[in-house]
Amino acid sequence: MKKSISMLVALAIIVGLTVTRSSTAQTKPTLSGVAMTNVYDAFGSEKKGLRHDFGFSAVVEYRGKTILFDAGTDARVFESNLKSLKIDLRKIDIAIVSHGHYDHIGGFDYLLSVNPKVKIYLPNDFFSLGAPTKWPFRETEPNAAKALPKEMQYFGGKSVIEGMLAVPTGRFWKSNVEYLTQAKEVLSGVTVIPTTSELMGTFIKYPPFEENPQFIGMPELSVSFATEKGEIVISGCSHSTIETIVQETKKIRKGKIHLVVGGFHLIPYKREYIEGLAKRMKEEYEVESVAPAHCTGHLGFSIFQKVFGDKYRFFGLGERIIL
Repeated sequence: MKKSISMLVALAIIVGLTVTRSSTAQTKPTLSGVAMTNVYDAFGSEKKGLRHDFGFSAVVEYRGKTILFDAGTDARVFESNLKSLKIDLRKIDIAIVSHGHYDHIGGFDYLLSVNPKVKIYLPNDFFSLGAPTKWPFRETEPNAAKALPKEMQYFGGKSVIEGMLAVPTGRFWKSNVEYLTQAKEVLSGVTVIPTTSELMGTFIKYPPFEENPQFIGMPELSVSFATEKGEIVISGCSHSTIETIVQETKKIRKGKIHLVVGGFHLIPYKREYIEGLAKRMKEEYEVESVAPAHCTGHLGFSIFQKVFGDKYRFFGLGERIIL
């Protein structure tokens, strides 16, 4: 009898140790504590419930926080993909808009319908995103106002020579938003990196710029996550070029870059340019790995995969990168 009891006790101890070890293994955190999911894109393996569409959105889990970066084109596709992936936007802590193009902001209408108080960071884009701006007021005859009755003068005759502050309304006007013009650490270890596209923007051609039109570049935001392996950079469309974004990140964050993810905007470029870019990113900027998506293009996918080899990460719709 005593022998039987002893055997049962021993067996219970063994089972207990096994359960403890198994639990420890299941709850062990990843090295860097980062998980990224592509929730909106035009390429990727066929997965049940997911719809391909041209646009980009990624959800990042980082140090106990959940971050939404961009929101695709169609709010209905965005919503459907998120539900299929079992991602609840009510749990998003902050959201970041890379730039004001339709294929990156469409799903924000859905986000705000379920999480209206979420903090959103936007580039300082007046034309696309409603950032406050101060317009210069230049009449060719500034004294013309003095000849008019007060009710015909702007702002009842108050001086507007220094410019007029315009604060437009739009999809974000009731939201908790912040427009960024400088790099900012928005959460511990999460730094938003502003750049400006010299390739896309708005022309001013009216006087005094009718002879030599002035070009205002398009503002853009990328984001960098600090990890034990190095910085993880996510770009939306890289209109300011992925090279500029990498350079700016290295300048601000100082450390090495482990991974660059997102749209590299290489569809219109020739092989020679893309090959040179991929080699510079690997050799000159010492980027350790890449996960191109969205507007990188088929030729871009092919060349970056060849240059980075086993350091190339596939990041199509529904894919999840865990570090």
